[in-house]
Amino acid sequence: MDDALLSRGLAIALGALLSLGVASAAWAAKLLTRDGIVAAVVVGAAVFGFGGYGPAVLLVTFFATSGLLTRWRADRKSHPEHRRGRTSAQVLANGGVVAVLSVWYALIPSPGLATAIAGAIAAATADTWATEVGLLSASPPRLITTWQRVTPGASGGITALGTLAGVVGAGLIAALGAVLIGAAWPGVWMAGAGAMVVDSVLGATIEGRIRGIGNNGVNLIATMVGAGLSLLIAACGGLTTPKLALIGLALLVLSSWPFRKLIEQVVGPRRT
Repeated sequence: MDDALLSRGLAIALGALLSLGVASAAWAAKLLTRDGIVAAVVVGAAVFGFGGYGPAVLLVTFFATSGLLTRWRADRKSHPEHRRGRTSAQVLANGGVVAVLSVWYALIPSPGLATAIAGAIAAATADTWATEVGLLSASPPRLITTWQRVTPGASGGITALGTLAGVVGAGLIAALGAVLIGAAWPGVWMAGAGAMVVDSVLGATIEGRIRGIGNNGVNLIATMVGAGLSLLIAACGGLTTPKLALIGLALLVLSSWPFRKLIEQVVGPRRT
């Protein structure tokens, strides 16, 4: 037991050290703020220390590719992170679910949880790729709920170019997840793409209308949807257990909370 604890402690320390190196380089490149470094080290230490190198490589792939796309033609983009880098809240919104699932994965290793981890990262990757590439689209974005034209970068706005990029990003994580941690890649790919759509719907309907649900809240919910959907899709293919499928369903139910709050605001609280 003592050896196991020591081994885990060393893995967490190594994860924190490696994360600090990556985060410091990202800060120097203006991809992270100073508080973003702290959050990145916490998330990285948890993912590497408990999940191992496989989930850590997936997370670094998301962060590295997203950083490159953020800097690609940044002069044509207007989001704050293109100038100051991503904050701790943004890091936790994209990586918090992955960190929690990695701890769970260490306690109960299973291909199902590996699929959930990959699904959450695929969701974050799809959304970020769609946003960064979509900002460069020659065609104006349209609001996903009404199809009206909106300004580039508006919450809920989508473009064909950005959507295609998001699907490719989810596919990249799905393929790497299958190789590195044995994730069920079809479920991860579909869940990542599906969560990207959910993210856009949330941005168009809920973001800014419910207290505490801004862009970071929407991104956090999208990663939960990615994890939950991947488990349900994998279960339909017989690639995970019914118990984990129920966990996936629970994640989706939990993710629906903002919609319920919005309905209450529109029609009023339910009377008893």
